[in-house]
Amino acid sequence: MRGSASLTPWLWVWLLALALVGAAEPQGAVTPAKKKFDPPRIAAVVRSPDVGGGASIATTYFIDKGQESGISRGDVLNTYREVRLDAKVTRPLRIYIGTMTITESQLGQSLGVFTAGPNINQPTIRYKAPVKGDIVVPRLIIDTGVLFDTGKADLKAGARGEFDKVATFVQNFSPGRIIVEGHTDADGDDAANQVLSENRANAVKQFLVSTYPFITAAMVESRGYGERQPIASNETPENKALNRRIEVIVWE
Repeated sequence: MRGSASLTPWLWVWLLALALVGAAEPQGAVTPAKKKFDPPRIAAVVRSPDVGGGASIATTYFIDKGQESGISRGDVLNTYREVRLDAKVTRPLRIYIGTMTITESQLGQSLGVFTAGPNINQPTIRYKAPVKGDIVVPRLIIDTGVLFDTGKADLKAGARGEFDKVATFVQNFSPGRIIVEGHTDADGDDAANQVLSENRANAVKQFLVSTYPFITAAMVESRGYGERQPIASNETPENKALNRRIEVIVWE
């Protein structure tokens, strides 16, 4: 068809994604009341058509939820692979594999591009890129410099504004469970960084539970990862500041 040749590769990707779930949302359907958070999952892997000229063929990931789940263009979501290491364990283990940057979002669907994380090469992860069924979950990142003094795990007095952001984030998604993660840069002793990250994550958890009635101890888990999950190289002061962070992750 002559007119179809003018379609951009990106539009072809979007049209294919629409076709994959075209029947999922009937036209004129009434948007249901907000439910408990159900983690978005990758529903399909879409490769842009080869238009020649030596251009690389990009991989785009189609996600089964969009704006109704608070996912917007430009958001960066954590991506997890579910792995069942023991047949006796009823719930699979989630392994962080990287981040998904949302390039397009609408009701019922969104598209993203993947950036691999430091865990992607571990033996338990067979496929080194996202596959159908992988989970993508919203996260809120807070610079630990806003919350804590250097090397300390006692919250600063002026940190309340940042926690109000966390409370709004939780209310928007109505999760049954959230994870508070502590992360450091690579300066100093690895074991000390691990303990510091754990203590900071726990301090955040305790403040959230004691301050906001809708955030209960049963729905919050704190974890410390020390310097093991950087989001930037530790080669510059600016990158180190990015790695010193608290992440609040909507889990389920």
